[in-house]
Amino acid sequence: MFSYLLRLCFLILLLPSLASASLRDWFEQRNEIFYLRGPWNWAVAHHLPELRKELNGIDFGHAHLAETLLHTDNPAAIERARLEVLAFINSKPALPPDEAFIAPTFERLVWAVQNTFDWAHQLHRDLYDLFAADNVTDKETAYHEILTNYLAQPQAITPQPLDHPGALWRFPESRNFIRRFPKFNAQIWAYHWLQAKVAEVQLGRIAADQQTALQPVLSEYHGYLDNPPLQWTFMPMFHEIAPTFSQRFPEAANIFDNLHMLHDNIDDVLSSPDLFPTLEAKRERIYQLLEIYLNRNHQPGDERYAQYRAPVGVMHHHADMTQPPSLGKAPPQTTPDQEKPAELHRHH
Repeated sequence: MFSYLLRLCFLILLLPSLASASLRDWFEQRNEIFYLRGPWNWAVAHHLPELRKELNGIDFGHAHLAETLLHTDNPAAIERARLEVLAFINSKPALPPDEAFIAPTFERLVWAVQNTFDWAHQLHRDLYDLFAADNVTDKETAYHEILTNYLAQPQAITPQPLDHPGALWRFPESRNFIRRFPKFNAQIWAYHWLQAKVAEVQLGRIAADQQTALQPVLSEYHGYLDNPPLQWTFMPMFHEIAPTFSQRFPEAANIFDNLHMLHDNIDDVLSSPDLFPTLEAKRERIYQLLEIYLNRNHQPGDERYAQYRAPVGVMHHHADMTQPPSLGKAPPQTTPDQEKPAELHRHH
């Protein structure tokens, strides 16, 4: 009993805002899953160690931003957090950071979202490992094994193409993050550019050739970090940056685009204290958004979120690809009075 009370007191001290919240509402059953075992495991660590360090930096970036926005929307503080992320990336971390330690408030507030992020990020890692594993010759069969394992979990993001620049970027809070913090937004889009570019560069190359081909990619990526591409008007899309990968592995490309759009949606919520002034309001809205993206809500016959699916046969293009990604026109601006999305189902 004493141990329980001690843990409870520590939780309240760690999260002062919990004192006025319902603790019961924040407790969630956790079901973290171990990665799929296969002959591709740890191939990036063994053959592409520089890439692994870059990916570790990206993991820190998302978590540190979310935690910072939960505590402040002061522009100076957000810029300081952006520079801290850059410093971490440039330190070339050999191990992935513990996001629960970096963003304790965010993890406790919306653990199901963090679980969804972690599982999708594991899919990223599994596929990078697969294509760096010269000992796995049948990549297609291994890909489908990895994908099936991913989609079997309730926190999996749907592989269906969703309407990113349309329905998913017309919420009342949409674009608030890019408007208020354009440098940090561009930096995050640079992370997503790298993730797509790596997927494309790996295809058709043995690990040794990938190491050579990745050097100019990583140099370009760090150029974007040093000078955030403020001219980009929308997030980099896999079919633009990784067209061959997207054609061969459309399910993964769609999952990653959907993941990146979910990141953007949540950053918008966290940048809108006028619309979501309390932690409870933020939590409710974020969990509403999460339901749109989960694969279990897009099964045959389930039309609850059909309005957020991409129109059949339509592929969004945001850029002249002779230029940096998403340099074209921005998606049409709307205001809450111009368009109000249909009420979302509440997360249970």
